[in-house]
Amino acid sequence: MLFLFILVSQIAVSHTTANAGTPASTNIHSYGHPNGSVTVTTGAAGPFIDNFNPFSPNASDPTRGMIYEPLFFFDTVDASRVSPWLATSYTWSNRGRALNFTLRRGVYWTDGQPFTSADVAFTFNLIKNYKALNQYGLPLSKVVTDGPYKVILDFTQPVYADLHYIAGLTYIVPKHIWTSIKNPQGFPNTHPVGTGAYQVVSVSGKVMVLTANTHYYMKELPKVRTYRFESFNGNASADIAIESGQIDWAGGYIPNIDNNYLSRNSKFSVSDIPLSIEYLVPNMQKGITRNYSVREALSYAINRMFISKTIYNSYANQTNPESVLLPNFGEILNPNLKRDQFIYSIQQARNILKSAGYTMGRSGYFEKNGSRLTVTCKVVSGYSDYVQTLNLIASQEKAAGIDFVVQSVPYAQFISDQNTGNFQLLIDNFGYTSSPYVFFNNLLDGNNVPPLGAVDTAGDYGRYNNLTIDHLLRQIQSTSSLTQQRPFFYRIESIFGTTLPLIPLFDQQDEQEFNGNIITGEPTPVNPYAASAIYIAPDLGWVAMRLKYIG
Repeated sequence: MLFLFILVSQIAVSHTTANAGTPASTNIHSYGHPNGSVTVTTGAAGPFIDNFNPFSPNASDPTRGMIYEPLFFFDTVDASRVSPWLATSYTWSNRGRALNFTLRRGVYWTDGQPFTSADVAFTFNLIKNYKALNQYGLPLSKVVTDGPYKVILDFTQPVYADLHYIAGLTYIVPKHIWTSIKNPQGFPNTHPVGTGAYQVVSVSGKVMVLTANTHYYMKELPKVRTYRFESFNGNASADIAIESGQIDWAGGYIPNIDNNYLSRNSKFSVSDIPLSIEYLVPNMQKGITRNYSVREALSYAINRMFISKTIYNSYANQTNPESVLLPNFGEILNPNLKRDQFIYSIQQARNILKSAGYTMGRSGYFEKNGSRLTVTCKVVSGYSDYVQTLNLIASQEKAAGIDFVVQSVPYAQFISDQNTGNFQLLIDNFGYTSSPYVFFNNLLDGNNVPPLGAVDTAGDYGRYNNLTIDHLLRQIQSTSSLTQQRPFFYRIESIFGTTLPLIPLFDQQDEQEFNGNIITGEPTPVNPYAASAIYIAPDLGWVAMRLKYIG
C-alpha cells in the first residue's frame, strides 16, 4: 500500500492559526475530553501547503472530514452504514428530483457563528453557479430553505444514485465568510473556519498540526487532542519511522509487513480492508493508447499473479476484467462473469499486435510506419511498490515486443499531469466508495470530462467518453431499486471488460498501520465502521475523532 490522494504542491509555507473562537451560546458545552498527541503520516506527498479549501484539488487532507463536514457519513467499507453528520434525516420527493434535509441543531462554526440552513443552501448554490465546483455534475435547478434547519434541493432529473455525492461528498462552508470570496476554487483558505472536530494550528513544510475543537457538537468527541501530520520523501524513509514506532497511524507500503512491522511489537496492528483497484490508466484522447489493440496487448502481457507474489507477498488479489471490486460490489457483478479472469499470454499479445498491423523490428520491438511501439507510464517517484510493479511490467512487455518506459516524477507533477491528462499511461488506484454507481461514474462518466489541459478532479483522468456508458449511468441514476439497476450495471461491466478503458491490475493493498501502544479504536474487518485509510475523505475525519489516545 502506498500513500495517495493528498493533493499538495512543492511550495512550502508556514503559519500559525489561532481562530478557535467560542460558540456564542451558553447552551454549548465542551462534550469531549480530548487528550494526547497522535502522529500520522501522509507518506511521500512532499511539503504540506497552506490550502484548506474543500473545493480545491490542492486541498490538504484534513480539509475534508476533519475541518469541513458533509451532511451524512457513508461508510466507504459498508454501504449499509449511513450515519447523520450535519443533517439528521432526508426524504425524497418529486420522483427523485427533490431532496429534503433536516439539519442538526446546536452546531457552531469555530468562530462562534451558528450553523444553519443558510450555510447549506449557500454551499449548494455555489456548486450550482460555478461549474468548476460541480465536479460530480449534479443537475441542480433550485435550492431553498424552510426555516433555519431545513433545506430543499431540486434537480432537473432523478438523482437517486447521486445521494452519496450530494449528502456524503459535499462539504458545507460558512456563508458569512465565503459570500465575499470572488474565486471560490482558487481561494487558499489559509485560516479555515469549519464545523469539524479539528482546527488548524500550524503548517510548516513537512509538519502540519491540528488541535481538537473542544466545543464540538457530538457528545464525547473528539477523543484525541492533537494530530501531528508528517510527510516523507518516499516509502523507504516513511517505513523506517513506522516500523520504529515513531508513527502512530499510517498507510504505508511495507515489504514483508508481517516480519518488518507486526513482529516488532505485540501491540502493532494492521487493518486490511479492500477499498480500491490498482490500474494502468490510458490516455483515451490522444496517442497510441486510444487503440484498443494496444491496450489489449498490454494487458495480455502482464503476469499479475507473479507481480503480486513478488512485490505484495501474494496479498494483492487479482481483480476481474469487469473492474468490479470484490467483495464490496459483489451484489452488482453479473453472475455469468463471476469466474472471469485475466489471462497472461505473451503469444496472444504478439498475435493481437500483428493483427493490428504491427511488424516485429530488428530491435525486438514491434513497429508501424517506421515508429517503434513505445508506451510511457508515469509514476510517483517515492511510491516504491508502484515503481517495482512497473519495472516488472516493463520486462514482461519487452517479451511481448512492446517498449514500456517507466517515468518517475515528483508527486506534485504527477497530480498535475494526471488531472490535466498529460500522460500516455499512469499507474494509480481508484475506488474508496461504498457505492458501485459512484465508483463507475467517477471512472467512466464522459458528460463532465474537461478537455485535455483543463483540470479534472472527478476521476476520469483518461478522458474516456462512451455515450452508451453515459446512458446506462443515467438509467442507474433514475431509480433507487437495485433490482432495476442490475441490468444496467451488467452492461457497463461487459463494455468495460471488452474495451479496457482502464487496465485493472489487482486489488490495491490497503493495509493501515496502527501503534496500539498509543491509540486504540481503529476500524477493523470485524468492525469496519469507516475506512481506516488516512488519505480517504471524509472517513479520515470520522475515524480521527473516534480514535482514543492511551499512550
